Amino acid sequence: MRTSQHGGATAGRTFTQQKRRDQLVDCMIDVIADLGFARASVAELARRAGVSKGVITYHFPAKDDLIGAVIADVLGSMGEYLVPRLWTGEFQCVPERFVAAYITAWATYYRSHAREVLALVRIYNGFRDESGRPHSAFDVRAEDIGNVAQVLRRGQEMGRLRSFDPLVMATVIKAALDDLLIQFVDNPDLDLEAYAAELVALFECASRPAADAPASATDSAGPMAP
Repeated sequence: MRTSQHGGATAGRTFTQQKRRDQLVDCMIDVIADLGFARASVAELARRAGVSKGVITYHFPAKDDLIGAVIADVLGSMGEYLVPRLWTGEFQCVPERFVAAYITAWATYYRSHAREVLALVRIYNGFRDESGRPHSAFDVRAEDIGNVAQVLRRGQEMGRLRSFDPLVMATVIKAALDDLLIQFVDNPDLDLEAYAAELVALFECASRPAADAPASATDSAGPMAP
């Protein structure tokens, strides 16, 4: 996995240096995905990458620098995947379609970038800074929730969505997607598409005016047997 933001020489590095740096980041993603954060050592990275530990410390003087690069890489790939699907302005005109698009886009990203999101979850669960907080890059989650709340608020202003607290709704949608990710990490055979469809039906029922809310998969199947 390599995002365009890492292509070419950056920050004064030559093309060859950047390619080596990218290789080490990609390899570290695999190490963390395979072994977990606690066991993802520089020595193991060196073994898998076929380089000396000195090569790694040349590019990343401290392990925290390497972990920060992994986080930035995965978050960068998320942005490249999600921004053109969700944040192009289309849903400013049809905000009532945003909930379905948002949930579906995240579930599709989980499917297509499974090892990257697995590594990111393991870093989030295992890495803390000196103050005991997760890496500051994870603050992007709060920004995402705020952006979702803005779209929902616009939908209410246009009369396309029912009355609710947009920030609460955005937070709960994000929490449901976070839980879906955890379940997918624990069970790679999970039917992500079916799960995402249920979330779409649930949150559209909760956000759209009653007359417009779609029936859930369970409702459409008929009444339950006694």
